[in-house]
Amino acid sequence: MGVVDAGCRSELRERQARLLRLHWELTRLGVRVSVCKPRNGRWKLKLRGRRWSETVLCAGAEGTYAYVTAHGRLLGRAEDARHVARILVWMLEMRVR
Repeated sequence: MGVVDAGCRSELRERQARLLRLHWELTRLGVRVSVCKPRNGRWKLKLRGRRWSETVLCAGAEGTYAYVTAHGRLLGRAEDARHVARILVWMLEMRVR
């Protein structure tokens, strides 16, 4: 069981690192964003606009990760954090869900 737990922890750390990279890109663009870790252990970003907010998660496994919204919209690969940040800024400006 120790090997499985270690693999799970490393994937969680990888997802956290990817979300922190997206957090950095979004704060660079001037978006109000916060990172939180709920009790279930899944890190998430919460973006806030005037009357609209969006939750972004990092999904994937075995080296392949992508950013998805809590509603299930696929935003892009985790390697494209800058592009995904621009998409999220556009979504906040247009208030499109």
